[in-house]
Amino acid sequence: MKKYLTLLLVCYFFVPVLPAHAVAVNLSPQEVEEAIAFGNTNRSSIEKDLDGSYAFGSAEEYAEGGVVHTKWYKLAFMAAQKARHAGALSAPEQAEIVSDPCLQINLKVYGRSLDFARDYQVTLLQGAKVIKLEKIHADSFSSDTAATKSMTGFPGCWAIMRIYFRYDTFNPAAPAILTLKKDGKESHFQIDFKRYK
Repeated sequence: MKKYLTLLLVCYFFVPVLPAHAVAVNLSPQEVEEAIAFGNTNRSSIEKDLDGSYAFGSAEEYAEGGVVHTKWYKLAFMAAQKARHAGALSAPEQAEIVSDPCLQINLKVYGRSLDFARDYQVTLLQGAKVIKLEKIHADSFSSDTAATKSMTGFPGCWAIMRIYFRYDTFNPAAPAILTLKKDGKESHFQIDFKRYK
């Protein structure tokens, strides 16, 4: 009996709780409360906690990768931001997130000029089905040593592409491939929506 109790305690404290089953399109009131409580509890480390669980692609420097921003993710993140300033996520703010018709996927990409991210084409593939994005926006940035890095072969600029897909256009319980195309080059990212809430 003592062994089982010890094992249970070890699992409770050392096995991370990762979201599972499928991206939740319609969050229950309990899931909304759970996300907000997670954000309030983890406000000092929310980016690290969420991004570690919701990331895909590579985390290596100068490698492309991203983060899936589900409704659960957004509720937890916004609750943490509010809690940092001794506030709380209001009912209208919760409703806005919960009623959002689009899944947001943020993708970090690298290039040599500030406007390099403008011409990307992005699609989501599930089996033979090609899902077109609803909208896309890119915020571009230059590193502190952009000129040096560009001269030595490293990209001097990077962008966060915010890509939105309508929930009613894809299966949130099935895996997908995010395809990024530009100038004849393609990148593919495996996204397993079962990993996220």
